[in-house]
Parts: sequence; C-alpha cells; structure tokens
Amino acid sequence: MVPLKSAIWEFEFMFRGVCNQVLGTRRSAARLFGAALSLALVLLVAPVVHASPVTDLAGRWSGWGTVNMTNGTKERVKCVSTFFIENGESSVRQNLRCASSAYKIDVRSDLNVKGKAITGTWEERNHNNSGQITGRLSGSTFRLAISGPVLNAKMTLNASRCKMNINITPVDFNVERIAIGMRKC
Repeated sequence: MVPLKSAIWEFEFMFRGVCNQVLGTRRSAARLFGAALSLALVLLVAPVVHASPVTDLAGRWSGWGTVNMTNGTKERVKCVSTFFIENGESSVRQNLRCASSAYKIDVRSDLNVKGKAITGTWEERNHNNSGQITGRLSGSTFRLAISGPVLNAKMTLNASRCKMNINITPVDFNVERIAIGMRKC
C-alpha cells in the first residue's frame, strides 16, 4: 500500500508534467495543481450533508399503488402527492390524490412536528370524512395513527430524497391494505 504522502507526490509529479506541457510554465502548473488538489481533498473529506426526514418530503411526488380489499380483490391506483414544509420543519401540509377506475380519493393533511412527536388533522374531500393524526418520527419513518368517525388506520410513510413508500392498514374497513410507492427525482 502506497502511503498517502507518497501518492500525493506521485500525483503532483505527473500532474505538473502534463500541465507544463499544456500550459507552458511551472508557475501556472503549480497553481492549477494546488487548486485541483484542494478541490479533491475537500470532496474527499467533506461530510455528506443529508436533509432531515421532514425536508425530504418537500415537493411533488407521483407513483402507483395497490388497494387490497378484504374480499381478495386488488385495484391499482395512480397517486400524486404534494408536500409543503413551513415554519422551519414544524408544519407539514400534504395534498394526496389517488385514482383508479373504481376509486378516487382527495386527502389534505396538516401535521405539526415537534421533535419526534407528530399531531395533526386530515380531511378526505370526495367523501366528506375527516379526523385526527397522531404519531412519531423514527429515523426516516413516520409512524402514524389515523382516526375519524368512519376511518381508523395505521400508516407508515418512509421517504428519502427521491423515493417514498406509504402503507396504510385500515381497521374494521372493507380495505385490507393500501401500498403506494412514489418518486420525485
């Protein structure tokens, strides 16, 4: 294994030779080498900055999902969701629309995020249903309980910068499970 110092010197020797041929002077070659080495070291040493799970949600998402009915039938749905992050990362507004030949939903959710705790409300506009949301943020996964007069469900939402998976498991409803995969990149 070549020590780092030795590898840098070999790189410098080769780089200066090429620069001398191209640029014609040692001073220009040295400046270019210094700039290139500085950039390489910054890129190698700099930590990767990753947005928080809340800021990862921001934007327009689209994808496909499956609604599994309790009678065994399945329905594919096309979904579009838009997330707006406000007040730093403490307020999240979501608009979710999914449709198939048999189903159409239009949900708006308003969430408050305080540390790992999540509270909020939801409203389904096509069927005039609404209710409360409570839950916790665990890593990049939102674990939520959805409650209302007509619908009670458990929901997990896992998102990265470009990919999101939503799983909804209703309780005492004719839908067994809803699974949606969406992308924004």
